[in-house]
Parts: sequence; structure tokens; C-alpha cells
Amino acid sequence: MRRGSLFAVLLALLGTALLTLAGKADAAPFSDCPADRLCLYDGSGGTGTRTDVIEGATAERDSGTILSVKNNTRMWACMYGRPEYGGGLQTVKPTSPDEYVVDGTRWIIGSYKLVPTRALCFTGYERCQDTQVCTFAERNGRGAMTVFDKPDTDPDTHNYGNSYGSGAPSASVSNRTGKHLCFYPTATYEGTWTQGSTTYGAYVVLRGQSVTVPAPFAGTFRSHELVNGTSECQ
Repeated sequence: MRRGSLFAVLLALLGTALLTLAGKADAAPFSDCPADRLCLYDGSGGTGTRTDVIEGATAERDSGTILSVKNNTRMWACMYGRPEYGGGLQTVKPTSPDEYVVDGTRWIIGSYKLVPTRALCFTGYERCQDTQVCTFAERNGRGAMTVFDKPDTDPDTHNYGNSYGSGAPSASVSNRTGKHLCFYPTATYEGTWTQGSTTYGAYVVLRGQSVTVPAPFAGTFRSHELVNGTSECQ
């Protein structure tokens, strides 16, 4: 009986040890995310289907479901609430996870990018290429972008420009050309703006500059031209 009792105790201890080992083998959340990858999960807490993104990758429009991420890269992950880097912003530092379901409410992911520094999450000007004039729907080069890379020639001034009436977003601007940029409130390369008792002529963006457009100019551009000197603005 004593031997039987001792054997039973040993079996019980062995069973406990096996249960403990099995518990330790369970994968930790996000542990399946490979090194040098941003892992996107369609489930909360690093569950569900995983999509891997390489360092430096971008997606200006994401149509999938992203409920959690693990940033296992050396870069910052910028997660935006709307396409084209618009809307709300969540930044995820290197080697860190993030969750997009809080108390049952989902935070929508519309686009994302991986960048070397967190500051670059707050701007989207890098999308504008050399020789282009770009206007954006939101501040700091974020949101929908309109590109003007094939300007026409103004028959009167012989300056290169574009007339577009309405529809071009202009909360911010990037001038990636070698000329200065003159914006106007009419489609005919002319007009002025009034704020209080002050009247303004053309809104100028110097060559190589990217700016957020203040009131009363933001959202009102209807044409622009490229000039060699700002005195040429009409």
C-alpha cells in the first residue's frame, strides 16, 4: 500500500509538470511576427490572418481589415484613419504592438506607411515628385492629392500654368518645380482675396517649398502659373 500510494503521488506530480509545460508552450500574442516586418492582423490581439509588410513599404489605400498590428521593424509605423494618409493617426514605435479594437469599437485603418522617424508620420509631402505641383486635401501634405505635372502655356504671359476652376483640394501645397508658383482665386489667372480690411493678390509658393495654406486662401485656388520671379505674378 505504501508503494502504491507513493506511485500515485509520483503520477500526480508528473501530470502537474506536464500541464505546466503545456501552458508554457502557448504562443504569446504577436509572437509569430517575423523580424523586420510589420504584421497586420484581421483579429484583435494579434489573432486571425496575418499580412506581412516589409520595412519602408506604404499603402495609400487599404481595403482590408486591420484590428491589430505588431511593428517588428526598426522603423515607425504610421496608421491612418482614412486613405491617402488622411484622417486620424496612430503611430507605432519600433518592435511594439498596437490594438485597434477598444471596448468593442473598431478604429478604422485606411492607409499606412513605415518611416525612419515619427515626425514623418505627420506629413505626406514626399508623394509629390520632382517637376510636379501637388495640392492636398488636408494640412501637411496629407489626404487626397492632386498632381499638376503637365502645365499649359498662358497665351498672354507665356508662363506655364493650369486652370482648373473648382475641385482641386488645396489645404496644403508642394512646389517641386524649378520655378515660383502663383495661385489665383479665379480660373483666369487673376483676382484677389480679402480678409477684413486687407486685400491680397496671388498666393505664392516659392520653388522647392511645401506649405500648409492658411485662411483665406485654403480651398479657394482655381488656377496657378509658374514664374521665374514673384514680380511676374498677376
